[in-house]
Amino acid sequence: MINLTQLTLNSTIGNLPSHDFQVNSATLGQIVAEKFRLQPELPGVIITQSTQMLGMISQIRFLEYIKLPEKKKIYYRCPVRELLDFLNTPPLVLSENFQINAAALTALNRPKQYVYEPIIIVLSNGSLRLIDLHDLLLAQSEILLNLDKKLQEQTDKSQSETLELYLEENDDDEPTGFLLESKPLIKKIEKKLKQHKKKSNKQL
Repeated sequence: MINLTQLTLNSTIGNLPSHDFQVNSATLGQIVAEKFRLQPELPGVIITQSTQMLGMISQIRFLEYIKLPEKKKIYYRCPVRELLDFLNTPPLVLSENFQINAAALTALNRPKQYVYEPIIIVLSNGSLRLIDLHDLLLAQSEILLNLDKKLQEQTDKSQSETLELYLEENDDDEPTGFLLESKPLIKKIEKKLKQHKKKSNKQL
């Protein structure tokens, strides 16, 4: 995991904070509830059977559904798979190499009722992790801020270089007005700007 300020447009979701909470489909709901109580930062739980991933239940949906006393009695004593089958939430599963910006857009394009559900990522070794959507959107925002800052720095640098070029070409014996209308000078400035623009685009 890297510092958010180091994220770029090419950064992937494998760089983001992730959570490892998986249980077998036969695990009782009470055990899952206790884990959520002890670790409220967990975005959800991945349900597996043998080596197969069956689905995911977010902590928010889990707690919302069992908050009613009658539901709590039922699902605390039943395998968590029964709640998974009832909620029937389609998980979003992405490779750890998926770019952050693309992952955020993919997540937000889900049906409205699933937009804020956690994302399951598949690591290179095949293991599964959960990413909270809040962390994903925070990372995307940081990338956009970093990009905006970089573009502003390049714009300031370009303006500074253009001014320096003008001052170098402007000697004391020649009127400023004449220099501003001088075609050779204008062409030099335009050439300088084009070169800087190409260099900036390569850096981005």
